[in-house]
Amino acid sequence: MPKTIGLRTEILVNIALLLGAALLFAGFLLLKLAERELVSQQILHSGNLLQVLAGALDDGSGDRGLTSRVLPERLKGLLGHLPAGSAPEGWELVGSDLGALAAVAPEAISLAKSSDLDRVRLSGEPSIRVQYPSAWFQAGPAEPGFVLITVPLLRGGEFQGALRAKFSLEPVRDRLAAARGLVLVYVALYGAVLVLFGIYLLGRNVVRPVRRLMEMTRVVAAGDLEQSLPVEGPREIAELAGSFNAMVAALKASRSETEAHIESLRQANEDLRRTRAELVRSEKLASVGHLAAGMAHEIGNPLGAVVGYLEFLKTELPPGEQREIVERSLAESGRIDRLVKDLLDYAAPGPGEATLVDPAEILAEALDMLTHQGAFKHQRIGNHLPATLVPVRAARHKLLQVFVNLLLNAKDACGDGGTIRVSAQQEGSWAKLEVADDGCGMGPEVLRNVFDPFFTTKAPGKGRGLGLSVCHRVIEEAGGRIEVNSKPGEGSVFTVFLKTEEADGHER
Repeated sequence: MPKTIGLRTEILVNIALLLGAALLFAGFLLLKLAERELVSQQILHSGNLLQVLAGALDDGSGDRGLTSRVLPERLKGLLGHLPAGSAPEGWELVGSDLGALAAVAPEAISLAKSSDLDRVRLSGEPSIRVQYPSAWFQAGPAEPGFVLITVPLLRGGEFQGALRAKFSLEPVRDRLAAARGLVLVYVALYGAVLVLFGIYLLGRNVVRPVRRLMEMTRVVAAGDLEQSLPVEGPREIAELAGSFNAMVAALKASRSETEAHIESLRQANEDLRRTRAELVRSEKLASVGHLAAGMAHEIGNPLGAVVGYLEFLKTELPPGEQREIVERSLAESGRIDRLVKDLLDYAAPGPGEATLVDPAEILAEALDMLTHQGAFKHQRIGNHLPATLVPVRAARHKLLQVFVNLLLNAKDACGDGGTIRVSAQQEGSWAKLEVADDGCGMGPEVLRNVFDPFFTTKAPGKGRGLGLSVCHRVIEEAGGRIEVNSKPGEGSVFTVFLKTEEADGHER
C-alpha cells in the first residue's frame, strides 16, 4: 500500500509552492521594471551630460569654425572634472566635414556608423544608440551594455561638428545583480513568515478540527454514542461537525429503537417459553389427573383390602421372620398409598380457604417445626427473617407446605455440614422470601425442568419429583411466582414472590 501524506503536509506544500512562485514572479517583475527605469535614467543622464559638454565647448569668440587645437584641450579639461563613474568609456570630436579632430579610446565607439553622423548633421538633433542585452535567461555571460550618444555642435544654427561618446550600462547590471540577491532573501524570509502563519491558521482552523473529528469517529465506532463535537470554526468545518452530531444522534436513536425491539422480542420469547412450559405442565397435569383418578379407583380398593389382610395376618403371627415379612409388606403398601395421595393432591388439590397471613411468620414456623424435628441437626441455619411483613392472601397450610418442601430440598442439596439461609423483605408491592443453600447447585438443563412433575435428581426412592411442582402450583394459585437461581458448585436460591394486600388497598 503506497504511503500517503497528511492533509497538513499536502496543504503546506501547495501553499509553499504557490507563495514561492507568486513572490518570485512579483520580485522579478519589479526587478525588470527597475532595470528599464535605471537604463532610461542612465541614458537621460548621459544625454544631458553630453549636451552640457557640447554647450561648454562654445568659447563665445564668434569664430565660425572649430580649431583642432583649442577644443580638444578644452574637452579634455571638462571631462577631467567629471566624477568617477560618470565619464564616458570613449569619445570622439569631429569637425564639420565629419573628420576626426580628437578622440579618446576610439575603439570603444567603433560601432558607430557614418550614417549616424550624417543623420545628426542633417537633422541637427542628437542620436542615441542603446545596446543592453538582457542576461535574465542567458546560459553564458551577457554581452556588455552601453549607450552611444552623438550630439551636434551648432553655432548660429549651422553644423560645426559633432561630439560622440560611449557610456557603459554595466553599473546598472551590477546594481540589478545585487538587487536580485536581496529579492531572493526577501522572498525566502517573507515566504517563511507566511508559511509559519499559514501553519498556525491551518492547524487551528482545519487540521485540529479534522483530527478531533477522526478521534470522535473512532470513539463512536467503538460504541460510545454519548460524544458530540463543538460546532465552531470555519463554516464548512462547523457544518461538518453539525452533520457528525446529527449522525451520532440518529445512530443513538436507532440503537434505542433496536434495543427496544430486541427487548420486546426477548420478552415475547420469554412469554412464549412460559406459555409453552405452562401448556406442557397443563398437559402433564391432565395426564396425572387421569392417572390419579384411575389409580384411586383401580388401586385404592384392592390396596385397602391388602392392607387389611396384612394387618390381620400380623396380629395372628408370632414374632419372628414371617411377622417381619408382613411388616415390610405393610410399609411398602404404605408407600404405595402415599404415592396415590400425592398424585391426587397434585392433580386435584384439596380446598383451602385463602386468608390474610404473614408470609415471614409462616416461613419461620416451617423452620422451627423442622428444627424441632431434628431435620437440621447436621446443617447450619442462617435466619435473616424480619419480625413481620405486609400480609398476603393465601391458604395458610398450603403456604406452610411450600416452605417445608423448599427447606427439605435445601437440606438434601447441601448435605451434612452445609448452610441454609432464609430471608424475607418487602420489594414494592411484593413480599420476597428466599431459601438458599450452599450445596451442589444445578446446571441449565436441570433448571429448565425443575418445576415439572416427576422430574427429580434424587436417587431412586428418595423423591418422586412432585414437591417443587406442588410448590409452583400453590404459589401461582396465590397470585405469586417462584423463581430459582443456581449454578453448579455454588448452591441454589429459591425465591417466592407474593402480592401484598396493602398494594391492593386492603387494610392489614
